[in-house]
Amino acid sequence: MPRYICVHGHFYQPPRENPWLEFVEAQESASPWHDWNDRVTAECYRRNTASRILDHQGNIRKICNNYSRMSFNIGPTLLSWLKENAPFSYQGILDADVKGMERFSGHGPALAQVYSHMIMPLANRRDKTTQVKWGIRDFESHFGRAPEGMWLAETAVDTETLDVLAENGIRFTILAPKQASAVRPLGKGIDKGMDKAWLDVKWEKIDTGMPYLCRLPSGRNITLFFYDGHLSQAIAFGGLLYDGGNYARHLIEAQPDGTSATLSHVATDGESYGHHHRNGDMALAYCLNTIDEAHEAELTIYGEFLENNPPTYEVRIVENSSWSCTHGVERWRNDCGCSNGTPGYHQKWRKPLRDALDWLRDKLAVLFEYEGAKYLKDPWEAREDYIQLILNRSPETVDQWIAAHASHPLTEEETVCVLKLMESQRSAILMYTSCGWFFDDISGLESTQILRYAARAIGLTHSLTGLDFNLKFERLLEKAPSNIPELMNGKRIYELLVKPSQISFERMAAHYGMLALFPDLISGLESDREGGISVGCWNMTGRVTREPVSSPNSQAFAAGEVEIVSSVTRERKSFILAANHRQKTSVICGVAPNSEETRKELLEDTKALREIFAASNNEKMVKNFDHKLFSLRHILHDARRALLAQLLRRDVALIEESLHTVVHDYDNLFEFLATLGVNAPDVIRSAAGIALTADIVHGLETNIPDIQGLRRNISLTKQRNVPLDNAQITVVLQKWTVERMTELHESPSNPAAIERLNDILAFFLGELAWNIDLYEIQNLYFAAQNKLRIQTSLQSPSLSPDVRASFQKLGKTLRFSDYFTRI
Repeated sequence: MPRYICVHGHFYQPPRENPWLEFVEAQESASPWHDWNDRVTAECYRRNTASRILDHQGNIRKICNNYSRMSFNIGPTLLSWLKENAPFSYQGILDADVKGMERFSGHGPALAQVYSHMIMPLANRRDKTTQVKWGIRDFESHFGRAPEGMWLAETAVDTETLDVLAENGIRFTILAPKQASAVRPLGKGIDKGMDKAWLDVKWEKIDTGMPYLCRLPSGRNITLFFYDGHLSQAIAFGGLLYDGGNYARHLIEAQPDGTSATLSHVATDGESYGHHHRNGDMALAYCLNTIDEAHEAELTIYGEFLENNPPTYEVRIVENSSWSCTHGVERWRNDCGCSNGTPGYHQKWRKPLRDALDWLRDKLAVLFEYEGAKYLKDPWEAREDYIQLILNRSPETVDQWIAAHASHPLTEEETVCVLKLMESQRSAILMYTSCGWFFDDISGLESTQILRYAARAIGLTHSLTGLDFNLKFERLLEKAPSNIPELMNGKRIYELLVKPSQISFERMAAHYGMLALFPDLISGLESDREGGISVGCWNMTGRVTREPVSSPNSQAFAAGEVEIVSSVTRERKSFILAANHRQKTSVICGVAPNSEETRKELLEDTKALREIFAASNNEKMVKNFDHKLFSLRHILHDARRALLAQLLRRDVALIEESLHTVVHDYDNLFEFLATLGVNAPDVIRSAAGIALTADIVHGLETNIPDIQGLRRNISLTKQRNVPLDNAQITVVLQKWTVERMTELHESPSNPAAIERLNDILAFFLGELAWNIDLYEIQNLYFAAQNKLRIQTSLQSPSLSPDVRASFQKLGKTLRFSDYFTRI
């Protein structure tokens, strides 16, 4: 009988969005990328849509979409982020599922996942049901089909979780071998009630080469696959991804030949393929390609294998178990000893953190049920269907959802109340994301993120009912000790790292007012809407007048009105604002509720208002705006970074101009010292390096760079032993190359554009051996090449010899094999 192989990748990132903004703010720890989603996408998710197989010279001979030949799940919160922020990666994943269905007898390689990566055995039945229903609906919205299988967070399982999966039509899930307790053969005797003996398979003694039926107390059943634990460990931690051929050999030989079909299958974090292990995606591509070409085993996925090989054994699970905690599920509620191994760190904070969130969840549930009954036929049924709005917040979808669940026609104010209730429950679900307990301290990014969701739920509840759960919640968090003495405990972390991230209507008004001082910046940061701008889930429409002022205390002044609407809750508020740019980074904005009285008092005499700000008259500013005064630090994080860069850009240009003058004055000295073989003083060399770096950067910021000028400047740096800012040049070079390759993809038969691109790349990659990331550039070349092939097959006459030769030459420069570059 044939041997079958299935490789499963669990691709997942925790939700990282600021809950008050609905987008991910810049994370410095992920630098030079914007945030960790961005970084892992570049290193892993994107690369697996177009992974390379190289020839013996290190040139590309094949590009593969790994997702189409493996089993995979993409976490719902990650997949939604990819759709908005990495559309090429997202589309590559969807395409892979379609292509995989063609290969695997109509079974798609994509599986669903419980929605927010909640540890299911630690959840109540209601939350388990929502996790599964939301996970299914999310999957269907992306892949256009119902899922056959569903991935459990950390493979954490109990019988009730399996019953919820089966109740909702899920056919199978995947567990670790240590999660199997006992097995016995299926047969007629069992169906008639004859009880055959169970075979103990604890401690990973189960045969992982077959599926197992799990009978549930409800009368339902579900199929379970138990992956090869030792081989999976070798992939994640044992260096198996160093050699794709060796990886393939281990998979092929993992199961012996037998009288029935056997399945060799592994499951790891998908991030192993490129993020945790550099070039892991290439090892996977080579492995899958080797298996295909060797014909010793056949690639499959779980749905296809199950259709052809139904279970012949049934299984009992180890209750409350998981794949990453040897103590079951204690890693997510106790100091069990499982950790990332930071020396000297304990995890005594885990239990108090869970206790605090459990207390908050139960309080929120009571209020949700009580308040929701005022507006909804069934609040909990409405919550299960709320995923419809999470996926699509268009006015039409919201209105349809309201019509389906409201107990009576709702006013605009009642609609806001209902949406706030739903959002409080959404935050209550997201605050149980497993990563909040996984790492070594409560101050980590993941733990503070789940506390942000808790704060969001508390804030929404307070605005609806006037009840404030903060005091008791903080007392509970105080029992969660941090390993970092300065941070003390969960309460201190909540105060320092969570509360400052909250965004109010007033702060958004101030953000709008302060950016109105810099009109060139707004268009680059916010998406334009008809009559206004939007930032995340906030829509702002303003009537603000900006007045340039040339006085020492006011470089620009803006005053007017702004209306702000939340696209999530439909709540809207209007404000009067005034903002002053004093100098450099000194910016201040006052915000007051909009009324006829405040309009008359503040906006009828903007000259007097401007003078108050220019004079920094704190008493009058406080009186006019009732302490609602904001500074540059209150502008949203990404906008603040961009604004600071803009404010400093002019100064940088002035410094560069001054240095050019200095360096020019020392030209003769450089020539003289060069003839003597002596370096110029370090301070002069540094100045020359800054000036020449600026020249090279500016040269690459034009569509058609002067290659002779670039060559001359690079030559000067070598002659004079001048240090360049290689990182700055690389960023600009890569941007220029991607832009030109994108243009070439749109019009691939322009020989002049091809030659120009090839000349620049040949100079930097060939002559200078400059190190740039060619990944996206190669992808664009590959797409352009396919476009040319289609044109050649459809058009007559075919490509001109010049275009063909230029394109092949560019392919060689980009390190494609000779075979690959033929058109």
